[in-house]
Amino acid sequence: MKILVTTPTGKVGSEVVRALAARNVSRRLALRDPSRAPAGEEAVAFDYLKPETWGPALEGIDRVYLASVGDQPAGPEKAFVDLAVSKGVGRIVKLGAAGIENTDVPLRQVERHIESAGVEWTFVHPTWFWQNFSTAMAGSIKAGVLVEPVGDRWTAFVDARDIAAVAVEALATDSWTGQILTITGPDRTTRAQFVAEVSRQLGREVRFQDVTDARFREAFEAYLTPSYLETLSALYGWVRAGATEFSTDIVEKVIGRKPIGLERFVSDHLEVWR
Repeated sequence: MKILVTTPTGKVGSEVVRALAARNVSRRLALRDPSRAPAGEEAVAFDYLKPETWGPALEGIDRVYLASVGDQPAGPEKAFVDLAVSKGVGRIVKLGAAGIENTDVPLRQVERHIESAGVEWTFVHPTWFWQNFSTAMAGSIKAGVLVEPVGDRWTAFVDARDIAAVAVEALATDSWTGQILTITGPDRTTRAQFVAEVSRQLGREVRFQDVTDARFREAFEAYLTPSYLETLSALYGWVRAGATEFSTDIVEKVIGRKPIGLERFVSDHLEVWR
């Protein structure tokens, strides 16, 4: 068995690579710049917008971990799925997002295409990542304030390491085919509770500042593409509507341990915010 890993340097993809390596599963990393692959990893040039890169990436591949950037259109990914199936790929584990099942967003369009493609599949639907706070939002937290348009709604944030562990179980075993795995962490956390824990462990104050959607758009329109800004705005709208106020026990069922929670996540990433 050999697995192709797309987005292998992303929040989840990099953890998928580590988890596959720990299980000694043969893998190939597909990324735009193969020189960015970790030392010792087989890597190949790959770009969803360059179909000429797809065939070489799929040679000898049995299963695919499929992920994409948030604002990517569905068309290229659907065409890639078709080529993968024609080349003998037997299983696709697709990273989606919690709550997309009844929508028509590009992520779900790709999933429906996979369902009809004649291939084994598992869809991993995580809620919001803890790692958003240690990557995109790290600078503002380090400066002492977290700004998001979410009010006091809570979310059972999930760690990228747990998302990857679930995805690898779906890739490497036969127990989860044909299932949508909606995964969360164990702690029902508001943003205010998150910064309180960061403050406690850092030993200095970090504040949460709620803003309106309009203010959020105004602040970030110069830094994000219009399509990605729309995606983020919609996601934050789901939070304000209470759509993320749920939790599941799927992580524990799939990997046999409790998911990573607030205290450990903060402890593991404390140096990012110092």
